[in-house]
Amino acid sequence: MSRDVTLVHLKIKEERQPDGSMQQSIGGVDYHRLYVPYKRMIEQGERVQFFGWEKDEDGNSLGYEMLKQFDLSNVKSLVIGRFAQLTNHKRFKEWLTERGVRLIVDNDDFWELENDNPAQEYYKKVAAPNIMACIEIADVVTTPSEYLRDKMSKLRTNAEFVVVHNAVNPEHENWNWNEGDKDFSEARFGYVGALGHKKDLKTMGVDWTPYNLSVVDLGGYPEILKAKSTMPVENIFEYGVQYKNFNVSLCPVKSNIFTRCKSPLKVAEAVYTDTAVIATDATPYREFIEDGKTGLLCRHHLDWRKKVKMLHDNPSMIEDLVEASKDKWKEFFHIDTQNEIRKQVL
Repeated sequence: MSRDVTLVHLKIKEERQPDGSMQQSIGGVDYHRLYVPYKRMIEQGERVQFFGWEKDEDGNSLGYEMLKQFDLSNVKSLVIGRFAQLTNHKRFKEWLTERGVRLIVDNDDFWELENDNPAQEYYKKVAAPNIMACIEIADVVTTPSEYLRDKMSKLRTNAEFVVVHNAVNPEHENWNWNEGDKDFSEARFGYVGALGHKKDLKTMGVDWTPYNLSVVDLGGYPEILKAKSTMPVENIFEYGVQYKNFNVSLCPVKSNIFTRCKSPLKVAEAVYTDTAVIATDATPYREFIEDGKTGLLCRHHLDWRKKVKMLHDNPSMIEDLVEASKDKWKEFFHIDTQNEIRKQVL
């Protein structure tokens, strides 16, 4: 029997619905790094199986204990996202090796967070030691960042490191609404992002009062930027529709080790939603934006103020930036392009 099955573990979370019921879902990291790419492979006939939501008779999550119930004789690889929270990582690796299963760890985050990040304490106590332990036992580590790859390679590990960028499946309902008819008659700015980005937003130093700005209604962001309108927080399977509300995506970052380890996901999303990008002139954006041609890069407050006003006064420029970025990056950020790299390591 050939070994050609890939098991992919998803971290399942319980979310309370408006009617009070509980519904299982996944976080943004697992969505982009595991669910989207491996679901695409399943749709294309690859032998991939998700697990992670199973529970025992008492309703307790089985997690990696579920592996003991699988017939692993035809399993070649186990893929986990960021880390597995285990009591003994080395024993877990020995158990997999005894059964001929390779461990692939996908990590998209540096394990040391800045002081203002709300997850800092959790990372320090839980995530960081588990991330490093998993990298140490991995056969392969995939990551969307060259900068993060270089950081991880300094750990004590024999793993092979492979860069696989975040990408978009344009057939997914998050993105298939876009029919290329976005209005460019005026500049409509927008910001979408998770918690922990207040300092990033403040780096722009722009008075947004004269501008049409929509901001996701999260973390006090609309109040910080004095946005004209807000966008509701959507679940991970629907958040792409937020891009309907604007044609210029704001991507400010306060450059530090943690942000330099991030991926240019917002560039990929902009490409598939006919959206221009204006970003901080720092990794990860400067590697994917040619200033003035495929987007705009800003080094300081004056840059942000000047270039935001320039787009506001010259909205036709937005469409030019969009078309140039699509020509440059659309194929690169397609899920099938990045999945070809994944398949080489499975």
